[in-house]
Amino acid sequence: MSFQFSSKDKVLKRQSGFTLLELLVVIGILGVSAGFIYPEIGKWKTKRNIEQDYNAVVSTISYLKTKTKAINGSSRLYCMMIGGKSYLSYEISSHRNTGDSFLTLDPEYTVNKIEVSGDRFDGSGVGRNLLTGKVNVECSNAHTLFNAGGNAGKLWSALGEALEVTINYKVGGVVDYVNYNAYKVKVNTATTFVQKYKWDLATGDWRELN
Repeated sequence: MSFQFSSKDKVLKRQSGFTLLELLVVIGILGVSAGFIYPEIGKWKTKRNIEQDYNAVVSTISYLKTKTKAINGSSRLYCMMIGGKSYLSYEISSHRNTGDSFLTLDPEYTVNKIEVSGDRFDGSGVGRNLLTGKVNVECSNAHTLFNAGGNAGKLWSALGEALEVTINYKVGGVVDYVNYNAYKVKVNTATTFVQKYKWDLATGDWRELN
């Protein structure tokens, strides 16, 4: 049995599928949509990085407070800029610093180091960066010592100045408070009590979080 196509059927067959014009229209629509969507995706990633770094700062400080007391030792928080990126790491020693002071670091501290950020201590040096490196994290102290006695302050300083950390996003060196959240964390020197703040755009000032 054989089938015969009419001239009408042949025309319809030739016209099936997309024409070049239709394809160009679709590509144009997708291009315009991407122009709106891509910046929003970038903004969402930045917001996520801010929240991630804020949580990393708070959780790391909390961990050092608890762990240092539990092992009756001491620990150090590193917070600085390296290669233009914010860097945060820690190390823990089972040796308790003499007098829980900040002015010096006992030689036994390094010998008895038991943990660094991201892994157990293997003698290779400081631990891995706990931050995304994509947003701005600034600390008042590059090195903060946590003691078993429940205090924390700037290392190699008689006063042991309190640690203060700000987490935000900068555009052209200026903090963008309008489009992104900004946080501040303060650690009391004598008690290691942690105060957490969020920038309040309405009042133009810091608002303490519970």
